[in-house]
Amino acid sequence: MILFGKKAKNRSTETEEQKAARKQAEKEAAIAAYKEKRQLTLKRFFEIAGLPFPEKFEALADHPVTDFTADPRRLTPDSVFMYWQVGPLSSGYAEDPLERAVSTGCLCIITNEPCDFENTLLITDTNEDGYSIITDAYIRASHYIRSIHKSKVIALTGSVGKTSTKEMIEAVLRAHYKNPLVSKGNNNSMFSITRNIQKLKRPTNVYLQEVGAFAPRTIEISAKQLEADMAVYTNIGVSHVESYGSREELAKDKLSLSTYGKPDGLAFVNYDDEILMSHPFTQKVITYSLRNEEADYYAKNIEKTEEAGLRFTIVDKLSGEEHNAEVFVPGEHNVLNAVVAYAVGRALKLKPEEILAGIAEYRPSGMRQNIIHPCGYHIFADCYNSSLLAIENTLAAMDDIPVANGGRRIAVLGDILALGDISEETHHQIAGVLAKHKVDLLLAYGINIRLTVEDAAKLGIESKYFADRQKLEDEIRAVVKPEDLVLFKASHAVNLGSSIDRLFGTDINESSSIAHKQFRLETRGDFEYYIFETSASIKTYLGTDAKVEIPSSIEAEVTDELRETDLKRTLAVEKIGKTAFRNNQYVKEVVLPTSVIRIRDGAFKGSSIVHFEGSDNLLSIGDEAFADCPNLETVKISRNTAEIGKKVLENSPNAVLQYK
Repeated sequence: MILFGKKAKNRSTETEEQKAARKQAEKEAAIAAYKEKRQLTLKRFFEIAGLPFPEKFEALADHPVTDFTADPRRLTPDSVFMYWQVGPLSSGYAEDPLERAVSTGCLCIITNEPCDFENTLLITDTNEDGYSIITDAYIRASHYIRSIHKSKVIALTGSVGKTSTKEMIEAVLRAHYKNPLVSKGNNNSMFSITRNIQKLKRPTNVYLQEVGAFAPRTIEISAKQLEADMAVYTNIGVSHVESYGSREELAKDKLSLSTYGKPDGLAFVNYDDEILMSHPFTQKVITYSLRNEEADYYAKNIEKTEEAGLRFTIVDKLSGEEHNAEVFVPGEHNVLNAVVAYAVGRALKLKPEEILAGIAEYRPSGMRQNIIHPCGYHIFADCYNSSLLAIENTLAAMDDIPVANGGRRIAVLGDILALGDISEETHHQIAGVLAKHKVDLLLAYGINIRLTVEDAAKLGIESKYFADRQKLEDEIRAVVKPEDLVLFKASHAVNLGSSIDRLFGTDINESSSIAHKQFRLETRGDFEYYIFETSASIKTYLGTDAKVEIPSSIEAEVTDELRETDLKRTLAVEKIGKTAFRNNQYVKEVVLPTSVIRIRDGAFKGSSIVHFEGSDNLLSIGDEAFADCPNLETVKISRNTAEIGKKVLENSPNAVLQYK
């Protein structure tokens, strides 16, 4: 006590200069201590991972480790590659992960398979649960990085609505925090989580991570990596039940987020989900609901706005307060998302006005609940994932979206996948859901979705089924009018997003595929291509010719994810990518095939191109596609090119846009 008193007295007599110097010294000491913990050598990495350090690695003991990963596409010379016959590689990826790691180069490999790489540690042992020891090492290393940061960790899981709920919470966080760390898209596997954990910085205040279920114990592994301060649960549905055997087993794995979370942490539980509410939680429970007044947080006075949004009141029973809120997206499920986002914000001690401002800023993007208007059409893109509940929510949202006079509401649906034994039953049930909503025409593509079409027709809904994607797309071209509202909804592997891109010249599917590394790169002649399941795009022109002719198609091995088969396809070259001709000083003229439907943002920026002519099939040109081109004279397009981005010809002083 005497020492404390002296310390306090000494500080009270500090000058402003002394105070500033002391704080600076404390800051520098904290930074130094952090760096000592965060900057790993190879030997230290083995220590934190709980692995014995091999004598043959002694010469590398002090070599710095920049990162560790199970993804061979992300390796650097200072990476540790950990592989135990599982990994994040997308379908259609032909190269063996170990071979890729060896060819790419890394510091060392830890694996349970024989490998020719000199710096390889072979570990074939398993733990008491029968899992590879490497799995445990991967968890320990991830958790170590998480543990040296003071960031509040929020983990979110559920069967439906994970990503949209995460994005609503993200909007709230960004209204207060300068740089929150948030998982992108649906990067929710243990591999993505490890990558995100390694992005944590000393100043990071909060880290929001979506967590997905893929197979038994996958969430448990993620939960041990994260040790979350807060766990958010949306619902327990039937997505991935095929892998788990039952919803009950799925629920047990999802509850791992709380079981292995901080003991003094919080679990935000959807009061409207019976399965969730029937389970005990190890963390303190905060409940939220759409309308149930028994929950800690719920909404009331929900009403639609003219802009297809919703106005409502959030009731905070824990504080006794009520606040008016608004979301500018359709669908009452977004009100539920707003309620839990508000609850999380209050738990972080954010001010109500900050939280409400963040909720109002939320806008969907990509292939989730995204209302877009390409080429004068009205598209409701919500095809990143699907379930019976998700279809019902999306159709309810579509009911609230106004259509022009004479316009129809058209639903383009595909299969719900990973349902196991309940697949046929679920696809029969979709027809009943459709009958409760404003659907004028059903167009369906897939396998079991045929059952939906048969039942929907019996219920008086005009319906057509297509087993062939090309025929579906031909039908959409033939029947959809600019005044119609067209919903696209299916599981991700059905790949309806590629049809949206192809039909309307958008970028939503390709951008998502590239962001999530769901592609393969191949070089043919002078072109490097992105290879997708149903199309190809030019990534980079590698040649030096002044006149370049773009091929219309290439042959490639791909995986049809819907039918789970590998096959060789002739892929149309549909897009000119963002870096295809950027800063190319050789090209003067490009001959475009009729297969190309879009020029992506910045594709020719800074190049020496002089003349460009698009075909009648070119639908759209992205932002700054021909910017900074001093020699450019003409960009000639047809009237079918209905979408022209911003600043397409910026700083190209001699360029003229002409219509054929």
